[in-house]
Amino acid sequence: MQNSGVTLEAESMHFASSKDNNYVMATISYYGVIEEIWEVDYVKFRVPIFKCKWVDSNTGVHVDELGFTLVDLAKIGYKEDLFIMAYQAKQVFYVKDPSNERWSIVIQGKNEPDVDNHDDSIVKYANNSSLSRQLPPMNEENDVGCRNRIMTGRSKR
Repeated sequence: MQNSGVTLEAESMHFASSKDNNYVMATISYYGVIEEIWEVDYVKFRVPIFKCKWVDSNTGVHVDELGFTLVDLAKIGYKEDLFIMAYQAKQVFYVKDPSNERWSIVIQGKNEPDVDNHDDSIVKYANNSSLSRQLPPMNEENDVGCRNRIMTGRSKR
């Protein structure tokens, strides 16, 4: 089964109100799934683009108490902005949340060049800071409880 999850980080200006002249630059992450891959041919060069189905960031994305980002892939938004350039996308994997099947946990890999020096990249999870920073250090006092959370990927609510 192919997992075609992507995320896009967009930077935008935010204002407190319509009368506010002072803006703040903020980065927002959007999560989605690739539906189609297109290649625009300009004769002298080609540009790959992705047609994506995006999750509504207002109602379909939240961060849980352990710091994991969860998405509801059924909450579709941004139907007028379907396309992104392939270079803008970062690959993510969605894993069903065992405590609530409606939500999926976002797992972001770390792209590193292939050891054979090919042009393609491989995803490695060994040093994945987004995953490892949420896990508490192991010691005898929290070993059993922590091991249960790690095995299920979540804490009990």
